[in-house]
Amino acid sequence: MPLLYVSSLLFFLCACTDKERGPHPEEREGEYEFDPGPGEDPPGGGTGADGGVDDPGGDDPGGDDPDGDDADGDDTGTPEDTGEPDTAEPPPTGATVCYPGPTEDYTACFPIVSSDEATGPDYAYPDPFEGNAQYRAPSGYVDLRVSDHETELSPNFVFSEFMSEAKGPFGVFQVHVVESLQALREASGGPLYINSGYRNVTYNEGVGGATWSRHIYGDAVDMYSNTLSLTELASACVDLGADFTKEYATHVHCDWRDHELDTAFFD
Repeated sequence: MPLLYVSSLLFFLCACTDKERGPHPEEREGEYEFDPGPGEDPPGGGTGADGGVDDPGGDDPGGDDPDGDDADGDDTGTPEDTGEPDTAEPPPTGATVCYPGPTEDYTACFPIVSSDEATGPDYAYPDPFEGNAQYRAPSGYVDLRVSDHETELSPNFVFSEFMSEAKGPFGVFQVHVVESLQALREASGGPLYINSGYRNVTYNEGVGGATWSRHIYGDAVDMYSNTLSLTELASACVDLGADFTKEYATHVHCDWRDHELDTAFFD
């Protein structure tokens, strides 16, 4: 890719950020968190994408995948308390979210379902930190139970790298983060391996995530690269407008917590 194009893209992405939308929690992200991912091969073997759900190896012993996060049957029962799982789906909102897709024409679209009590306790978000609207709960989600997890959200990334039914039946992942990661992929010249994108509240707690981790808001990833060191990868995230980075032993956390929230997911 021509250097002038990359430089222009970096300038555009960074110029779109309004800093800073604080206050933010002092904890930021979990000190010892580690999300090993859903523990399965990428759909289709990663064809047409980087296949970044691979585990980087050397699992942190404190990061075991939490049990009981199966996407189906999270609810405890129907209002009549019959003991049968509540399989009712939240009603569609009429809204959609559209990602760049393989040809970057924004035709990789998914319907948004309403966030109501049917989503269950795994989606019981904490109150916004000190009233900061950047930490408000989503107003809508993608229903992962009926979505094609092999859909390419950009030329090098597929749906399952950012949202997984193993982490709950509903997900949120903001479009501007996919755009930034695609630009980072192109600038780095090699694959980016994503082992954590969206997490619901319970799953996030189970892997040691912070109370207000940006993973629960869909604008954070944990990843590593086979072309960049962890330090270089963190620096590249900042160059592409990331608002916070943290290096761990096997991966880098990058998030865009000060960017405007995606209106498809947040009122």
